[in-house]
Amino acid sequence: RKMSSPAELFSQLRELVRGSELTIMLSIGVGMIVWRMMGGGEKKDSQTKGKKEIKDRPNEVLQFRDYTRELLGQYNGTVMGKPLLMAIKGDVYNVTQGADFYGPGGPYGAFAGRDASRMLAKMQTAPDDQDPSVADLAPEEQDTLDNWANFFSGKYEKVGKLTE
Repeated sequence: RKMSSPAELFSQLRELVRGSELTIMLSIGVGMIVWRMMGGGEKKDSQTKGKKEIKDRPNEVLQFRDYTRELLGQYNGTVMGKPLLMAIKGDVYNVTQGADFYGPGGPYGAFAGRDASRMLAKMQTAPDDQDPSVADLAPEEQDTLDNWANFFSGKYEKVGKLTE
């Protein structure tokens, strides 16, 4: 018996399930398989290379210390061998394990290497003209900032304090 071509098999399968809900489910399933086979859902090397290098690079060993804004700026993911650091409410955290988020090109890349308190309080991903001041925060923004500070203290290692 001769083997059917993929087109013939698909045609036979379509006739078999025509008019049923199974048609929709099979179509979605086949579409997903084809999408994955074509590389859908995978980040290209150019998109992931930098973030992978940040996570995989041997990190500078950090001792708990004071960081000036200028020194903290060196930990934004652009200097090889340095981890990603960010400050919230005066505490400095090592967020290298979150390089996909906080590394260059990540959705929160603007937070790395700086005091992100104002941006977090105002739910912004870019600094505004008042940054980094938190003096004018509304009470609900201060609550938001406190919640973020609690989140970071539970998830990331505190490696220092931000000094003026």
